[in-house]
Amino acid sequence: MKKFLLLLGVLGATILATESASAQIQVGEGQISGAVESNNIYYGPDKKLENLGLMQRPELPFGSHDFIKVDYSIGRFSAGIQLDGYLPPMDGYDISTYKQRDTKLTGFLTKYVQWEDTNYGIRLGDIYDQFGNGLIFRTYEDRALGFNNALAGARAYYNFNNYVSVKAIAGMPRLYDVRNTNWVYGADLSLSISDMAGWTGGMVSIEGSYIGRYQHGASTDEILQYTGITGDYLNMVSGRLNFEAAGFTLRGEYAAKLNEDLYSAMNAPAKGNVVHVDLGYSHRRFSASATFRRYEKMQTPITLSAGALGGGNTLNYLPLLTRQHTYMLASLNPYQGSGTGDEIGGQFDVYYSLRNKKERTKYWNFHANFSTYYSMDYASYSSTMKGRMLWLDVNADVERQWGKHLKTTLFYSHQQWDEAHGLGIEAHNYSSDIFVADVTYKFNKKYSMRVEAQYLASNNYEGDWVAGLIEFNIAPKFSFYVSDMWNCEAMEKNTFYDENGEEYNELLHYYQVGASFTHSRFRAQLSYGRNRAGYVCSGGVCRYQPAYTGINLSLTASF
Repeated sequence: MKKFLLLLGVLGATILATESASAQIQVGEGQISGAVESNNIYYGPDKKLENLGLMQRPELPFGSHDFIKVDYSIGRFSAGIQLDGYLPPMDGYDISTYKQRDTKLTGFLTKYVQWEDTNYGIRLGDIYDQFGNGLIFRTYEDRALGFNNALAGARAYYNFNNYVSVKAIAGMPRLYDVRNTNWVYGADLSLSISDMAGWTGGMVSIEGSYIGRYQHGASTDEILQYTGITGDYLNMVSGRLNFEAAGFTLRGEYAAKLNEDLYSAMNAPAKGNVVHVDLGYSHRRFSASATFRRYEKMQTPITLSAGALGGGNTLNYLPLLTRQHTYMLASLNPYQGSGTGDEIGGQFDVYYSLRNKKERTKYWNFHANFSTYYSMDYASYSSTMKGRMLWLDVNADVERQWGKHLKTTLFYSHQQWDEAHGLGIEAHNYSSDIFVADVTYKFNKKYSMRVEAQYLASNNYEGDWVAGLIEFNIAPKFSFYVSDMWNCEAMEKNTFYDENGEEYNELLHYYQVGASFTHSRFRAQLSYGRNRAGYVCSGGVCRYQPAYTGINLSLTASF
């Protein structure tokens, strides 16, 4: 009953916020804006998954992540607060596994005040920012992952005629439900060579950054029981070159740790470095891009405390640079990175659009992508682990708009991955081929239907899968869908034993049914179904989500 009343309270707050969405809130000469978001899961029973050992219901059958954000602005001044409530945290999020406070209900407040002029600005409070590609510093919020490492402190920047831009930051990062006391400080400098030279045919700039992270006592064995850290600080630097002209782009960055850092509980302290290069070309309806990255020992935690790990314990940004698939079977086993703390590889993308000059409602879109990554060659590892292929994905899709009513998409992906991410000597390399047909038909401006048919073929791992989805939309307010994903081939990975020790295969359906409602700036989404254990990825960063069967309710509103 208490959980139900809590959910009703969240719903009421969201509806009240929506009622204000139709009009701006003026306070004197200033303006107030805000947003409310609530994500909820009720974990129901699933005897089949529980009996197979594939699911364990959380201690608390209800989880709720709620966010209320309010901003005020007047002229060049702005201020804001955000209240995060985990009432309690949902299963599978690091804030549930690695939270620092011993309480079932968790709240956290972020706030800021800011002044921005034409060429300079200053911000006090919680800061979201990054230097370059984020290889040595990035603070951001991702609610799908449950990550928020905002820096509580100060930031100031100055821009001189677009020739020179300088920025300085200092503060303490957030770690799940507490403010960590390890101070972070740094500076970023950008020089626009093209502006200095008066060149208008393109852009050339060089940039550099420094980040220092301090932790008292990191060099002692009392905290970590590791040796080799040479001081109570970590110094990191990066240098960048950017070039754009005649449709070509080149962006390169090199970053390094200047002294040793305990980057992982599995390894001794070590220095690290990373090379990141982006190449691109675009001309009319054709574009191509390529990314290369090589890194070793560059994961940088906020704290070195052995009790506060997890994906949210990070000060920099090393996303998985592969295609982020949206189809169910293509994202069944996403790339999870290297377990050895090193990686070399990249990806390549090509796009081309073929348009009908006479009929704009008819066109073709072609897209191909290739990505592959290998572990590095280190003598400290077994020879069987040197240069192991961690990931390979070759995929292509063709989208055809046949007219005002019909659109089709055909998709194919061949994937290979290392089960142990480069660590295990006896690890298997698995592979799969995924085929998808996606059809959307618009009956008129109001009604439309989308149908997906998917098939995954594999001779190993979990064998073959089939999946399907039917979605019906009533614009602009309602959307309904039903989907199913079925493991349809008996394999070792879906083999179980009964009470007599006899083998049997359990081929499971992972079904979903849901609906959404949108009105003005309010949106509600409700779904029920069985969710397979696996990785949820956002922006190239992933978290592990345990299997569960239950009800999901999401509410968002803004004003």
